[in-house]
Amino acid sequence: QSTPQLFSKSALESDGARLFTHAVFEEFQEEYKCSTNTLTSRGFSESNNMELNTVKDALRNRNFIVQYNPGTLESSCTCKLFERRGVPCRHILWIYLGNGLEKIPESSFAKRWTRDALRDIKSNHKGCVGVGDVDIIDKKQIEMTKLWSEVHETMGVLIGREKEHVEELCKLIKEFRETLLPSVPPMTKHQELEELLGCATNNEITILPPKISKNKGSGKRMLSNKAKAVACASKPKRMCNNCKQMAHHDKRNCPNLFVERPPQNVDDEEEEEEEDEEEEEEENEDDELED
Repeated sequence: QSTPQLFSKSALESDGARLFTHAVFEEFQEEYKCSTNTLTSRGFSESNNMELNTVKDALRNRNFIVQYNPGTLESSCTCKLFERRGVPCRHILWIYLGNGLEKIPESSFAKRWTRDALRDIKSNHKGCVGVGDVDIIDKKQIEMTKLWSEVHETMGVLIGREKEHVEELCKLIKEFRETLLPSVPPMTKHQELEELLGCATNNEITILPPKISKNKGSGKRMLSNKAKAVACASKPKRMCNNCKQMAHHDKRNCPNLFVERPPQNVDDEEEEEEEDEEEEEEENEDDELED
């Protein structure tokens, strides 16, 4: 990748251009620009070999505290940009510039954003293994890399040779594979899944009863139409002032409520109102007894 255009001649910015990819360097460069223009110091103290710097950000109009260890070059900021994005924030870069650092410490960037993030175990034509950013490598993986190197080298030698040599190599590979098959039993689908996930499955599964929720209306059973009819039949009948019959309804829910009735005089209407009031009082008393 080509080197991107730099904002200044600072060695710290040049190191970021060498270290990060183009997309991540644009974000890093924006933080670097702000570190040189919009920040001022508001306080300094030391505690347990740690420097506590209070930095004011003019763009955000807030103060941020940066912890910096001069011995290990480890740093952290209360803005938490590095924890969220993996890129050092403007406040940390401001501290680095103040201390004269020319390279970004390894603790201040995530390797996944660097240009060397894809570096891994590599092998040359002699089968030698070169280790990039991998610290701990499985020995089996190294041997498998050497084997692949031998296979590629052998295939390069077979180019331009006679057909018999290729057939002889195929025969040797088949014979070696047949010698391995009796000693290595075939894996079941369950074992293949465990090897793929890298963990063993639990054969015993305990299912606990669900927690009983006691929300509004819980614990009440909805009655069917038959149960409602039976409960209504067990209640005593009352006189309906509309149809003038003994029934389980009153004037308010009488089925003949909308039936036309002959006109009545004023006295009958007053008597009817009194009867309605008495009936309502009786209903209220019945409801209190039921409760």
